[in-house]
Amino acid sequence: MYEEIGAIIGRGFSIWRHNLSICVPFVLDVIAIGLLAMVLLVSIIGTVPEAFANIENVPPEDVIQAFEQKGVVIGVYIVLFFVLAVLVSSFFTAGATGMARSANATGFSTLGEMWAAGKKYCIRLFSASLLSVIIYAIGVLAVSALFVPFVSVESLSDITQSPEQVDPGLVALMIAWILAVCLILIVISLALAVLSPAIVVDSLSAISGIRASMRFFRENIFDVFLLWLVTLGVSMAFSIIGMFFESTGLEGLWSTAGGIFSVLVIAPLTTIWWTRLYMSRTGKDLHRYDRAYAV
Repeated sequence: MYEEIGAIIGRGFSIWRHNLSICVPFVLDVIAIGLLAMVLLVSIIGTVPEAFANIENVPPEDVIQAFEQKGVVIGVYIVLFFVLAVLVSSFFTAGATGMARSANATGFSTLGEMWAAGKKYCIRLFSASLLSVIIYAIGVLAVSALFVPFVSVESLSDITQSPEQVDPGLVALMIAWILAVCLILIVISLALAVLSPAIVVDSLSAISGIRASMRFFRENIFDVFLLWLVTLGVSMAFSIIGMFFESTGLEGLWSTAGGIFSVLVIAPLTTIWWTRLYMSRTGKDLHRYDRAYAV
């Protein structure tokens, strides 16, 4: 069932209002990542206790030396943390997408669908996430390679030795490189915007999901870009409002409220929107929720 972007946003909002439990996967994700971070911190402290015992009186060079001696072990802990964090997030992202799929198709969803979709698609989404990191890295390296011929070793040494005398042309080149990197990252994020819906809705493998997401982007560039702008605007709204709280002493409170709002509202709402867009453009049946939408 094809829907215009306005209908996807409006009906998706109504779907979210009647399925507030879709925030549960994101809440559990934050809790799980927090627990993993605590385990990582405890593991690091247990590995180099001398760096944390009576830390006020320990010279900085002794702390650095302690970390260098256990660098390999700490590195393993950090890598393991990130792998487990991505795996946990993949489970709950797949679960949230499964709930969004059901809500968009039938008008309601259950936590049982979160566990079912999480277990079924976790490894696929985890593999796709790792492949996505490689894609991002290749994109950045490819863009950077275009600028390498215009940068000399002497110009780079000038930056470190006398930054106040850096060639303006080199500064302009660095700014252009930063903008080019930002652009390629945005393009890749747009191309992979419906990766999770593609895998969960159509039960695809990691590689097939990436291909489907990229193909979807090519065929629906305007719609994907427009919904991306909407989700970006919603995400930035809290930050913009927070600017009015600067120098009032409430910045920390507003920042905490923004984080809670992101987990409870923005994440589930945008998941519903992206899933509904994918389902709409791939011919899936959608629950209209017209009466709820009209309220």
